[in-house]
Amino acid sequence: MPFTLDSIKDLDAVMRRRALAAEQVSARYVCERAIAYGPDPDHTLDLYLPPGAAGQGPVPVLMFIHGGFWRSLRAAQFSFLAPAFVDHGVALAVIDYPLIPRVRMQEVVQACRLALGHLHRQADALGLDRARIAVAGNSAGGHLVAELMDTAWMAAMDLPPDSLCGGVAISGLFDLAPVALSFQNDSLHLTAEEIERFSPLKRALSLNAPLLVAVGGAETSEFLRQSEAFAQHARAQGARVSHMEVAQANHITVVLDELAQAEQPLSLATRELLLPGVKQLTGPA
Repeated sequence: MPFTLDSIKDLDAVMRRRALAAEQVSARYVCERAIAYGPDPDHTLDLYLPPGAAGQGPVPVLMFIHGGFWRSLRAAQFSFLAPAFVDHGVALAVIDYPLIPRVRMQEVVQACRLALGHLHRQADALGLDRARIAVAGNSAGGHLVAELMDTAWMAAMDLPPDSLCGGVAISGLFDLAPVALSFQNDSLHLTAEEIERFSPLKRALSLNAPLLVAVGGAETSEFLRQSEAFAQHARAQGARVSHMEVAQANHITVVLDELAQAEQPLSLATRELLLPGVKQLTGPA
């Protein structure tokens, strides 16, 4: 069973630490919750703005897509990401999306597209810079980052091909065939059509913006394999791709202790997509 978190030592303790971090940030940071971006009850996002953003003009925004194998978790559980971004001048939009089995993969992908479209079209009203929207996500969210970065869908939704200035796919699943062979498919029930259509590792891509493919060095062999293979696949098609293996990080801590910690290389590289050339870690914005 390649897709399991059982290899994480003290998993329960790590999950409790993640929950506590989210709770503490939720109590300290101002957030506009459950902004609707589409018609489904789960088409909502939580928006964290930098302190004083209203008087500073439009700010760049990172749209974050959570994991959970497309079937679990909520945006509020990832509020712990806010300090690493809003304290340094970047808005954070953490999205919810309808989950399998209530919907199929097409609706999950479409929800992420709608969320990006909403941020782009409503940028002025939300105080965001539509020229500086990046997307990041982990696990299933890493897969959804790859789906969004492939610009082939944008014209049909009246979005320009430069709607994203960059992407960070963390611990992603870019080939769904192995997922369908694992115990995860007991609840996902991926079809042959879904596997073919939504496996970005197995199809031609059109990537206009820089892409960082990251994975924890302590993750299972399949996550390591897929991240490296996807980076190579995208690079072979002319994309601007970086690959980062974060030493000792596992499937949870690669987000909790790396992306969410402003001084860590993964967090720095993510902010660099939105604040290119700006000296990082000069203190809260």
